[in-house]
Amino acid sequence: MRRDTAIVASCGVSAPIVMLTLWTVASLLRPGYDQLTQYGSELATGQDSTIMNANFVITGSLIIIFFLGLFTHIHAGKWPAIGAMLLGIFGVGEAVTAAFPCDPGCPFASSQSPSQSIHNLIAVIAFGSLALAPLLISSGLKRDTLWGGYQSYSLATGFASIGLFLLFSFAVLSSFPYVGLLQRVFLAIPFLWIELMAVHLFKIPNRTSPAIPPSSPPVAPKTDYHAKSLVEI
Repeated sequence: MRRDTAIVASCGVSAPIVMLTLWTVASLLRPGYDQLTQYGSELATGQDSTIMNANFVITGSLIIIFFLGLFTHIHAGKWPAIGAMLLGIFGVGEAVTAAFPCDPGCPFASSQSPSQSIHNLIAVIAFGSLALAPLLISSGLKRDTLWGGYQSYSLATGFASIGLFLLFSFAVLSSFPYVGLLQRVFLAIPFLWIELMAVHLFKIPNRTSPAIPPSSPPVAPKTDYHAKSLVEI
């Protein structure tokens, strides 16, 4: 495996671990924070907000790098390529979120500051992209012999992620009390998929173009020396 492949795979493996670790640390340092009822983004404003904002930037950057690895190493047609790009969009959204902290309580439907409005827009685009990415990537994995074994898992992850994203969105709009729990369950499914896809990337050889069977060298035409001798005689 080339060094650049190892780097992008390492970024994919690290992203979920960094997200979980820094999110846990930030929540433990926030007195009274409730994992079941509060958004993760609420930790990015107020006391010790630097930890969660650093989490957004670091995790987003790791996923952007990992997206480039998937885009390069999966050769399965148009839809998987679009799916990989959606994963990159999520990474960008995650990193940019740090610049637009939400208001106290992260309101979605009530009166909002400009920062909260931008935060909400980024969240919708980023979470929607994350939900769709595994499904689109799964659509062509059977065409790539190095990734075909992950087609069914990616398909299941895609359907589960989309369903949980819709459920989470409904919970946000309806003021469901355990919206924090739903957010964590929704994010856990695609982040586990990222982890396992990155681990698999470690196991495959480096690729920059689809595998093409080597062409045979040109064969020189045979000369019939016996016939040539008869002609000369």
